[in-house]
Order: sequence, then structure tokens, then C-alpha cells
Amino acid sequence: MNVLILSHKPPFPIIDGGCYAMTQFLKNISSIETIEQIEYFSIHTHKHPFITEDFPEIKNVNFSSSFVDTKIYFIDSLISIIKKKSYNISRFYSKSVKRELEQLCKKMNFDIVIFEGLFTTIYQKDIQGFSNAKFGYRAHNIEHEIWQQLAKKERNSIKKFFLKLLAKNLKTKELELINSVDFILPLSSKDEVDIKNINKNPSFHIPVSIDIQKQKIDFSSVSLCFIGSFNWIPNREGIVWFIKNIFPRIKENYPEISINIAGIESEKIIELKGIDGVNVKGFVKNSSDFLLENGIFIAPLITGSGVKIKVLEALSLGMPCVLTEIAAEGLDLPTTINISKTADDFTNNLLQLINNESDRKQRGADSFSFVTSKFSYKKINSDLKKCLASISSK
Repeated sequence: MNVLILSHKPPFPIIDGGCYAMTQFLKNISSIETIEQIEYFSIHTHKHPFITEDFPEIKNVNFSSSFVDTKIYFIDSLISIIKKKSYNISRFYSKSVKRELEQLCKKMNFDIVIFEGLFTTIYQKDIQGFSNAKFGYRAHNIEHEIWQQLAKKERNSIKKFFLKLLAKNLKTKELELINSVDFILPLSSKDEVDIKNINKNPSFHIPVSIDIQKQKIDFSSVSLCFIGSFNWIPNREGIVWFIKNIFPRIKENYPEISINIAGIESEKIIELKGIDGVNVKGFVKNSSDFLLENGIFIAPLITGSGVKIKVLEALSLGMPCVLTEIAAEGLDLPTTINISKTADDFTNNLLQLINNESDRKQRGADSFSFVTSKFSYKKINSDLKKCLASISSK
């Protein structure tokens, strides 16, 4: 079996949760014995360049890439809106990419083509013209839900209007895609339920596998932390919400407490500057090392869709975590790991952990046990193998 995987950014280096999800999937699928060759084609952009030396050698995997200018241009976005097209997706289209994909398909007879995320699906019709492969969509989230949430909360009437149009056009395209592929691989259990309500084709919930490590958390530490890619709007919005609405209440009770914030473009968030106890670290090469330097992980997301990879990583390290409903979405967490539904819930949950080391230890143990049973490499690999065998037999 030969497989073509398309992603909208290079999976290496692992700079954010999306990259981590891509690399773990590649690790799983490349180990399946029935797969002879994988061609991994990624679009690279100004924001996400393709750096050859960052890519490891993986048996039976060949990496290739092509540049696409995905910068946002007002006129192009306006034209897309007028034509009722999704600018979120259309800006990833390039005729040169189409030509390269055609050459790949002529060179190798692919049995399966997998789109990593929504944005490369714009090439589906092109590939169908020169390949008889079965098409799969790995759904990292339900993309239009994020834009609907952002539009709903936007107070500026002009921005609200354009966000609604973007969300509407994106939803139309996303639903069209979901109903056009042969199978879907949702990362989130919630997304799988939503997808099954609008699509009759096979859907297989294949979460992100986690490389389980030994617990190394210092439970005596109460330093708070959050890490994410802050060029993603929900991360930026969430941490600002926390700093404005939750952190002052925490400082009232624990004046010496601090929060360490890391991730791409974290240093650009104006609302974080000059606040006592807020330490902005910028991009860090190793997210696990950063997390292990702290005591409590917070994920104050109030907008978003799909599984949040950094939340999963923190849970896998056995960290005591405080999560909003959005942050915990799609994980099916046990009841022993509290989910905060309101700002008051979040504050009280966090204060309880800060105040009680035994609670921190118990929360961390529950987190570690949960991830070990549900997201281990061995389990996900087995599930994926069964999934591909089922698809190939049809």
C-alpha cells in the first residue's frame, strides 16, 4: 500500500500542537507493515518554512514541499467573500502545487491520500483527476466553529460582519469536504459525533498518540504555566482573559505566585507586559522541559474546537491541570479531573490546587493514568492499523 499525506505546513520542526499531531500520526502510520511507501508533501509558507535539516530520516518515507504565499491580502479576501468562497482555504491554493502533486501521482500509484487538516483539501478535485486513490481527511477540529465563536463575541460591528461571512463560507466548504472524502479520522471524540451527524461515510476516531514518560513533576511547586502558539487567536484570547479576570484574584490570595507563558509570538501580546508575576518566555524548543519546570498547568481557552495538544501533553506528564470546557473538549476526561465551566469555577479550582499539595498529587496521578490508558502509542497504532485494514478491504 502506498500513501500520500498532504499537510498545510511542514511537520518538522515541532513548533506547535499541530506539528506534534502530524509527527505522531506519521510515526504511527509509517510503522504499519502493510504500507510500503509514504510520500509526505507539505506546503511551506513565510510563517512556516521548509528546513531540510530539521527533517529526520524515516524508513519508507519521502518528504517534499512547495512554497505558497498565504499572506492575507484585503482585495483577495474581499473577492472571495463576494464570490462566496472560503478565503481561509483558497489562499493555500497554487498551480505549482497542483503540478507537483500530479507528477507525484504519475510517478507512484497511491492507494490512499490523507489530508492533514482542512487547508490542503482544496487540492482534492485536482488529485481526483489523476489518481484513483481513496481519500481520507484527518480532522484536527471543526474549523468553522472557531470562526463562528469569534464572530459571536466580536463587538466591533464591521469586524463582526466580516467574521460571520468568513465563518459562513468556511462552513459551506468544510461540510462539502466532509461529505466528499471516503473516510474521516477525527482527533476528537466530540468531532466524531458531529461528523457522523452530517456524513454517512466511515469515520474512525484516531486520537493523537502520546509518548508516555515517567512522572517528573515537582508537586511542591505552585508556579503556573501555559504554552501554546500565540499566532492562533484562541490561545491569545484565552491567556488575556485569564490575566484580566482570574490572575488578579489569585494574586490577592497568593501575592508571590507567578505564571510562566511560553510559545510563538507570546512576547508580542501587549496585555501581558509589565504585570507583576507574569513572565513571558517566548518560543521554547522543548515544551516538555518547560512544563516540567512548573507546578500547575492552566488552559484558559474560551474559543476553539478539537483536541488541544498542549493540554494532552501536560496531562501526559502527570501535571495537575485547570481546564475550561473548551480546553477539555473531545478528551472525555474522567470526573476526577475537574472542568471549569465559569470564571469562578476556574478560580476556585486553581486556588484549591495551589492550597493543597495532596490535591495536586492526586490530580497529576489521575491525569497520567488517563493518558496512559487512552493515548498510548501502542493503543493508537493498533486502532489505526485496524482502520486502514477496514478501508482497504472496501
